[in-house]
Amino acid sequence: MNHSPKPLLWEQLLKLWHLLLQQFMPLLLLKEIMTMSFILLYDNPISPNNPKQTTTHFQESLSKILPQFYPLAGRYIKKDHSVDCNDSGAEFVEAQVADDVTLSDVILASERDLKLLNDYFLPPKFHQVDESPTDPLLSIRITRFKCGGLVVSVSVSHRIFDASSVGTFIAVWSNANKNSGMVGSIKIRPSFDTPPEFFPGSYISRGDSIKTCWDPNIVVKRFSFHKEAITRLRSKLKLPENSRVRVVSAVIAEAMIGVDRAKHNGKSRACLIAQAVNMRGRTFPPLPKHSCRNWLILSPTRCMIPSTVVGNNNNNIQELVDILGDGLEKTVADCAEIFSPTGRDVKSIIMEPLVNVRGKSMGGEVNVFAFSDWSKFGFYEADFGWGKPVVAGIGAFSRPNIIVLMDSKEGGGLEAWVHLNRNDMPYFEEDDQIKLFAT
Repeated sequence: MNHSPKPLLWEQLLKLWHLLLQQFMPLLLLKEIMTMSFILLYDNPISPNNPKQTTTHFQESLSKILPQFYPLAGRYIKKDHSVDCNDSGAEFVEAQVADDVTLSDVILASERDLKLLNDYFLPPKFHQVDESPTDPLLSIRITRFKCGGLVVSVSVSHRIFDASSVGTFIAVWSNANKNSGMVGSIKIRPSFDTPPEFFPGSYISRGDSIKTCWDPNIVVKRFSFHKEAITRLRSKLKLPENSRVRVVSAVIAEAMIGVDRAKHNGKSRACLIAQAVNMRGRTFPPLPKHSCRNWLILSPTRCMIPSTVVGNNNNNIQELVDILGDGLEKTVADCAEIFSPTGRDVKSIIMEPLVNVRGKSMGGEVNVFAFSDWSKFGFYEADFGWGKPVVAGIGAFSRPNIIVLMDSKEGGGLEAWVHLNRNDMPYFEEDDQIKLFAT
């Protein structure tokens, strides 16, 4: 399927930006993450008479909004580290699930291993969205169940978009599909405006090769922290007003430290916790809320819970809440300087934390894991015209020790998609706090 958005004159800026991303984004969540995929499952009965559910309607609504996201219709040029906005279009695929498989079966099975969602609803090589000059930067897949139910999956190159940008795209597309005659009145407007002097390319070098296949040694599972569980967690802390993301991150971090301790005969090692921070709203002047690109900065925080306090879970979690909070506050302060002509050098703000995480990860002497918070990007709000999704899943990353946090369907809770080596997952599942607060 080919769409024809009109390109704007931004190629030079985009080239400089991608020179940075060639090194920046592989490091962002430790290594070689170049595709993001989102899977939205709807259990509403599918009606052949519902015009909003037809292939033609999906394609028409996509065609109407894609000009606003014109880079997604281009192609990535590796040798130039740039996007050619050549109107080559987005990939659109429709699939039908076998008669004996129900949506409920898939949802139940996916709670044990995310790979099942990926196998059913993502392109066979979704990690390779932009590996050849002809690969699309945006791939859409609509999957239908004969028994009722429909799945919408969206895969986007991480070289040019982050999760917030994809959330903006899905919000605009779902609104256009639901309100086909009101596309022009949709209030969300993506922005690609960037100061032309931002991110000079003189100090950027080529990054590592990209991992483009599923690692069978990695398992991904979803752990749900309901609103009531988070309230109980907060009540145990000195400051109950701590954000749900910080509190849940601390519980998971304590469990990850426990996994590492179990693998090293009970010895506690230093750890480096990397938190991906959304720069929108934190720079001066501020970036637009729906600015589409990779507006991310990494917040690496070194910590160590001594063996002498192992088992003192409340104290451990309080300490981790404080450590994670202090690290984020410093990074947020750095964000405010990025556009300032008198502030710190961009390279030191963006690149030094990434190099720090990469060195510790590759050295092996430190336990390194990463968090990415997607809880405010509205994936459970995507209504294409027949209700909101019952499950919002992700395409698995190709590296372990990554935790993605998303909003819960009910609101107020969090879902954690935890990536671990297969042999490490049992240690994580047996952590006392995980068993107490997560389902």
